[in-house]
Amino acid sequence: MVMLTRLKPLTLVDQANEQLYQYIDQNGLEEGDSLPSIAELSEKFGASRAVIRESLKSLEAKGIIEIANGKRAKIKPVTSEPLLDYFQRFMQVDQRAAWEFAEIRIALEIQSVSLAIQRGSDAELHGLYALVREMRENMHNAEAFADLDVRFHLLIAHATHNTMMVHLLESLRDAIRASVRKGLHKRLNREQMSAVQGFHERLAERLIKRDVDGATEAMHAHFDEIAMSLE
Repeated sequence: MVMLTRLKPLTLVDQANEQLYQYIDQNGLEEGDSLPSIAELSEKFGASRAVIRESLKSLEAKGIIEIANGKRAKIKPVTSEPLLDYFQRFMQVDQRAAWEFAEIRIALEIQSVSLAIQRGSDAELHGLYALVREMRENMHNAEAFADLDVRFHLLIAHATHNTMMVHLLESLRDAIRASVRKGLHKRLNREQMSAVQGFHERLAERLIKRDVDGATEAMHAHFDEIAMSLE
């Protein structure tokens, strides 16, 4: 167990933050676990309660803990929210965002496909069948199709059994949906929509057959089509 020690006179909040990080990590604190009370931390650190409150507010702002009135600070679950906010804002303000976003996606999703084939269960991969069928039924509905498209890619991410991969792609969720919607609005006829649907169906088939090369080729073809929609 990590022992809490008295703080040095300078940068008290930063020192408190550092010790609390170590305390959380080395004591294996998980979602829902509580930190010591403000009074206990103040005594252990030899610092004022104002310093402790400022430190806890700093950790709360970073999404590490949550604070409720009259209760001890608790560890928050790791989520994609901070990155989600960043990517959403970036897509709104930067003209290069669509291209840069596509480059990030293809790097992540090619790896996601490979890991899903290696680690995904048969049930997880076969779940893609139902999803692509639902996508085909909603080809006339851009909003519904975009939502299903996002679910398709997130289902592959979950099949990787890589928590960080899931969080990264979850953080891109709204940006992916916006990108899909933008592309769909440029595809005005059923033939073009059928081509988009075909990419998803081929990718699902290759994943279910655990064909890494075929799935990678299908994913590249999918992103080539996305790149054309951005021109």
